[in-house]
Amino acid sequence: MMSIKIPTAEEFIKSTELVVKYDDTQGCVLEEELRHVLINFAKLHVEAALKAASEKAVVHADEGGYSEFVDEQSILQSYLLTNIK
Repeated sequence: MMSIKIPTAEEFIKSTELVVKYDDTQGCVLEEELRHVLINFAKLHVEAALKAASEKAVVHADEGGYSEFVDEQSILQSYLLTNIK
């Protein structure tokens, strides 16, 4: 499995052209710009989570092999919330 480096929230914001107001010496972020940045950050994690789920899902079959089902917990545990920083 190839791991994709997803930036932290701080790294992601710094990679944009936004000027974030940390103190009175810098500019400020418009609400619409911040919304756009946060949506793009979330999309990175959703894509990574879906990829992880597709790679880590466990499929079980009954003894005769006639019926298969995906182990729900294998999907739910495939992308940890601690990945979002």
